[in-house]
Amino acid sequence: MSAMLKLNIADKFSRASAQYIKHANVQQRSAEILFAGLNRRYNTMLDLGAGPMQHHGVLSQKCDTLVALDLSEGMLKQGPESALKVCADMDALPLQAQSVECVFSNFAMQWSSDLPTLFKRLNTVLKAGGSAHLSIVIDGSLREIAKAWQGVDGHCHVNQFTRFEDIQQIARQAGFSIRSMSKRCLVDIYNTPREALKSVKSIGANQLNNTDTRRGLVGKESYQALLKAYPLVDGFAHVSYEVAFLELTK
Repeated sequence: MSAMLKLNIADKFSRASAQYIKHANVQQRSAEILFAGLNRRYNTMLDLGAGPMQHHGVLSQKCDTLVALDLSEGMLKQGPESALKVCADMDALPLQAQSVECVFSNFAMQWSSDLPTLFKRLNTVLKAGGSAHLSIVIDGSLREIAKAWQGVDGHCHVNQFTRFEDIQQIARQAGFSIRSMSKRCLVDIYNTPREALKSVKSIGANQLNNTDTRRGLVGKESYQALLKAYPLVDGFAHVSYEVAFLELTK
């Protein structure tokens, strides 16, 4: 992933920061699944891809020191002023070896441009016996949006995510022991396709490109075609996220 694309992602999330929590329904359900695995108190915890720090209160109760790291400065500004914040790229993790006892990351690591290297780096920064509690968006997510675009121009306009089986292999090759690993489909349901598309944009994770002139897409016309092509389930517009949940130990 190029530096320019990283900056674009950071800007997209920064612009979405004020409304992120309101629309991050699936992300909250995913976080609650991860919370259930935090069954002891940790010394130092890293919240990787902390976003607007909506989990700060819960995670602070699970550790002595919480470090919130995110690529987007706008996201981090939504969190408490007194919190320990680091604005940085997860692919250039600015932490020392064996400096944290636990890594928590919810709905963030899919934005890494090099997952194998990131997993190895997480293993390095963890102390011996440390653990990582991760949720990662995987292949098959946003399939309704992808299908809608297929009905417009035959192309896929959503991000291509890593397969579940590949993440399992990546974790093992990074030196982790897999304590548990599962996948779930988390679904948001909206009254209209417009609301469904807006929900993805509102959390900064939209991969739609309505101004892709190389494919002849022109503003309102293509958008209206997208709305008409959006698949409905019993009259409602679904947005599906396939999510891998991992509890790893070093």
